[in-house]
Amino acid sequence: MGVVLPRAIEELARRRAEEAGFTDTADYIAHLVATDAAAGVDLESLLADGLQGPDLPLDIEALRAEGRARLGRN
Repeated sequence: MGVVLPRAIEELARRRAEEAGFTDTADYIAHLVATDAAAGVDLESLLADGLQGPDLPLDIEALRAEGRARLGRN
């Protein structure tokens, strides 16, 4: 499979692959896709558990604040 990336993204991927010790950019991108796929499975199981669990009050503002904090945004 061939993927065309914008030059800036391609350079970033090349640097990150090198810094992380991957043999080439393709291995790094394959790792990112595999990591993304694994995270999706975990999210699905967490959602399924949540649907079967007890109803809890939801503080949407606290949830947003936690999300922003995890993403490093204020």
